[in-house]
Formats: sequence, structure tokens, C-alpha cells
Amino acid sequence: MYDVIIVGAGASGCFLALTLKYKNPNLKVALIEKNDKLGKKLLITGNGRCNLGNTNIKIDNYNSSSSLNNFISQLKENGYLNYLKNFGILTKKEDTSTRLYPYSNQAITVCKSFERALEKEKVNVIYNYDVKDVTYKNDYFVINNNLMGKKVVVATGGKTYSKTGSTGMGYNILKSFGHTITKLYPSLTYLKTNYKYIKDLQGVRADVVAKLNVNDKTILTEKGQIQFTKDSLSGICIFNLSRYVNKYLEKDNKVDVVVDLVPDYDESYINNYLKEFNSYNVSDAICCILNKKIADVITKNLKLSNKMICDISKTELENISYTLKNMHFNITSTGDFETSQVTSGGALLNEFTGNLESKKISGLYASGEVLDVNGICGGYNLSWAFTSALIVAEGILKDNLK
Repeated sequence: MYDVIIVGAGASGCFLALTLKYKNPNLKVALIEKNDKLGKKLLITGNGRCNLGNTNIKIDNYNSSSSLNNFISQLKENGYLNYLKNFGILTKKEDTSTRLYPYSNQAITVCKSFERALEKEKVNVIYNYDVKDVTYKNDYFVINNNLMGKKVVVATGGKTYSKTGSTGMGYNILKSFGHTITKLYPSLTYLKTNYKYIKDLQGVRADVVAKLNVNDKTILTEKGQIQFTKDSLSGICIFNLSRYVNKYLEKDNKVDVVVDLVPDYDESYINNYLKEFNSYNVSDAICCILNKKIADVITKNLKLSNKMICDISKTELENISYTLKNMHFNITSTGDFETSQVTSGGALLNEFTGNLESKKISGLYASGEVLDVNGICGGYNLSWAFTSALIVAEGILKDNLK
């Protein structure tokens, strides 16, 4: 009989197991994982660098159908950082940024540190264990009819990157105990567009301000680098806009991303600047500001190919400036769960206490992405993974003292 069984050896599950044993070495803790190693999804976060958190936590950085007011102060405190240090993971803040990374700049060192610490704290890690069902009887939980625990924590993550083990199994466990699972959407992903010349922009990167417009009304604005592919918009600013897109598309709303390709200058300045190149053709003049592929596309789209700046009308010149500041891309769909970083939606947060214990059944907890909480790019999702695990640990330890 275990005191606590944690389902899922990702960031949240590993951190929770270590925190419990670090604060109470006498607890008998099992950490079960369906893969043959821990932290498979953790290995690919931050492009392999593992963005462990962020020092600028705001409630607007997160999305949930429930209020996060009871948890935002704990998120802001970044209280998990000292624990990570104790587990062999030294962190640093990226230059000119609020993002936190392991000092090694390698995700694999985080996983290896977790492995060493779990062994040191004598956590029983059970690999290649596929949870089929979880039941409750006689005041304890039973997993697959062979593991018994006084408390169970679901820390299985969402359903993105299923090859890493995130199959959405945790939702089924929680549903079996009466929990509501909100609509699930792929989030932090690329946006597909039917823009006529999108293929011509493939491979281009640009620093922009991008707006998400729904029925011609701006819903969200992001600043950052955009990347163009053969049929999609990508990049961190696009990923952050993607969180809401599916909700609008499924209701047949018109969804556009409007890109300001020259955010440092206004239309009037651009207009006057282009006039200085009267002897240039339109595309070459735009090339004085932007990538040639963008220049060629805008020229084609405005039907100004083979025209010189000196030959175009005032209205045509203003159309160029306007387009550079307001390039419209109609959005038709997003990436799927296999190509998205996180899952938007999950177990309804309102059905858990302030310690993330189920209000449906005592002794059942949840932490991390399986809950209906997701953040933007920049370490916010791992901040939630670690902070929610710390909240669960505090609740279990407090209950254990009763």
C-alpha cells in the first residue's frame, strides 16, 4: 500500500514525487509512467533547452474556463525554483528576457537530475506501466487491480505529442470519478491560411506585430517573430494567438491574422520613404524595407508588378504603405494535437479545492496540463506544472499531519 501514487512521470509528476519525499521521507510514494523513461515531453520543450518558467507571471498569460485568482499569487512567487535547485537543477534567466532555463541550457540535464534525485529520495518509479483503470474501494485507490494507494494524483499532461505518452488518458481517469472535461483544443500551434500567395512566402521570417481579428474585431495582439511556411503562419507570436482560434472557427466566425510588417514606423513615414526611390520598381523599393519575397508578394497582390514608384498613383502608394502595416491572412484551421505544444481545456478547475484535491472524491488530486489551465509560450506552462505540483504536495502533506 502506497501513501501516494502519482500517474505520469512528466515535469509535474516528477516534481511532485520529489517534493513529497523531500519534505516527508517516510511517505511511501510510487511514480508510474507508461514510457520506458521519464520526461519525454520535457526533453523537447524550449527547442531542447527546457524553458523552466518565467519571472513575469500575469493572469493574462493564462487561459482557463475557471477563475485562476486563487492560484496566481502562488504562480507569481515561483516558489518551485528553490526546490529545483535542491533536486540538482540550477536555473538562470535568459539575457534581456524573463524566461528561465536550466544553467546547462539542455533539457536532458533536467531529466537526468530528476532521475538522480528520485533515486536519492527513494521514490519507487515504475516504467512501462499503462494505466487501464483506477477504482476506489475500502478507503483506498486501486490501479489495474494491482497497485493500491491512499491517495492518487493524476499528472498525465494533455493530449499533444502523443508519441511522448500524452494520450489524454488522464482525462478518462478523472471522468470516471465524475469530473467534467471541458472541450479540448490544440494550442500553441501554427495557423493555416488560404492566402493566395502563401507558398511564395515560404521560409521568410520577420519581426512583426500580429493581431487576431474575429469578424473584423481585434481580439488579441502579439509582438514577435512570424515564420511563413508553404500553407501556414508560425512563430511564437502566432502560437500565442492560436489559443483561441478553434473556438471561433467552430462557430463559423471569420478569423484573420493582421500583420504589421513594419511596426517601428507609421504609414506616413513609409509613404515618404518609398518616394525617395522614385527610379526603382515597386518591388525593389519595398526591398529597401523588407525581405524580397514579401516585396514580390505585395507587389503581385496589389497588381503593381513591373511598375516604377514614379509611375504609380498616390492611392497606389498609400495602398502599399497600408498593406505593409495591415497584411491580412484569412485563417482556415490550426495545427492538430500532434503538432501543438499544449492542450487548451481539461479537467474543470472549479471541481477541485484550493489544494487541487477533487471535490468529487477525497484523496484524488490533479496537477499540470490535465487541468483546464494553459499558458502562452515562454515557460508559463511549466510554471503551472511545477506550481500546481507544489500546491498538491502542500495539500497532501497537510492532510497527512491530521
